[in-house]
Amino acid sequence: MQTENKFLSPALIRKGLIITLIIGLFTMGGLIISSTTADTWHSLLRIHPKNILIMLGVVVLSWLVEGLRVKTIAHLLGEKISFPDTLRINLASIFSGNITPLNSGTIPTQVYLLHQQGISIGKATAIVTIRLTFTSLLLVIGGPLLLFIFRGKILEEIGLSSIAGLVDYILLLALLFSAFLVFLLLRPNKGEHLIRGLFQLKLSKKLLGSKAESFCQRTISEVKEFHTCLGIVFREKTLSVFFVLLLTVCSWISTLSVAPAVLLGFGVNINGKIFRILLLQFVIQFFLSFVPIPGGSGLAEIGFFSIFSKYLPKHLQAISVALWRLLSYYLNIFVGGVCFVRLFSGKQEK
Repeated sequence: MQTENKFLSPALIRKGLIITLIIGLFTMGGLIISSTTADTWHSLLRIHPKNILIMLGVVVLSWLVEGLRVKTIAHLLGEKISFPDTLRINLASIFSGNITPLNSGTIPTQVYLLHQQGISIGKATAIVTIRLTFTSLLLVIGGPLLLFIFRGKILEEIGLSSIAGLVDYILLLALLFSAFLVFLLLRPNKGEHLIRGLFQLKLSKKLLGSKAESFCQRTISEVKEFHTCLGIVFREKTLSVFFVLLLTVCSWISTLSVAPAVLLGFGVNINGKIFRILLLQFVIQFFLSFVPIPGGSGLAEIGFFSIFSKYLPKHLQAISVALWRLLSYYLNIFVGGVCFVRLFSGKQEK
């Protein structure tokens, strides 16, 4: 497959890993040096084994929920795939997505591996498209909406109440953009004219150059493909689609629960604070989705440092970020990398 050669080449994988590790480790090193004391290591040794199991359990739960979500989408489209195979494919896709800009390696990896399970390229693409679209819609629509509703508390929490007016303006634009995306999905034919108009703008041509037309055609094609697949599913299995939506929400919650688990491990009473912690993380993830650095390395650590600094003493702030990043990102890279190598080495042998 051409997609496989372009996005999954060893050179690109090595480059993504190197960039991710250098930026991430450099940022974490700076944070740890600035706030680590002897009390930090004593606190680490006092973490109860039960809390370590809770942290690892939350990560594994996020893998299981996401695996069930993909398996459910495949079932909706009439395809059967075992849960262990779905789990391995998901982890391999997480690995390739985490080491490529804007998670660009996720789609070709998942499509290719699903196709190797006997699913047609069209169906595999539809499965991945529906999965990513549900995830993106929750982030792109839910992010600005939650920011708008709770903007006062969030700005006060992170000490930026002075720029509330600017934030309101940015959020209004974000909400308008979200409404535009929903319109494209519900009315693809009318949305096609709007998409063409956007790509015909001088600014779009200046930014994209000769690639403006190809980007335009790709966007129109993906919107139509998703609308067609979703239309078939909604007509025939409406309740199952809402189950996928529920799993999407659960997937986000389980992923965002790693940070509360870390705080719990350090003895923080998170009762009554869970929603606030999840909300702050969701906001950070919303902004990180626009960062082209693989895994949002550097900015992710700084963003979560601002969260942990609200609940932990200074000597635990940097180490808690390191522990969160190890669980939520580097553990995914390690386990996903093992799955990636085993799956692709098996395909090469065949």
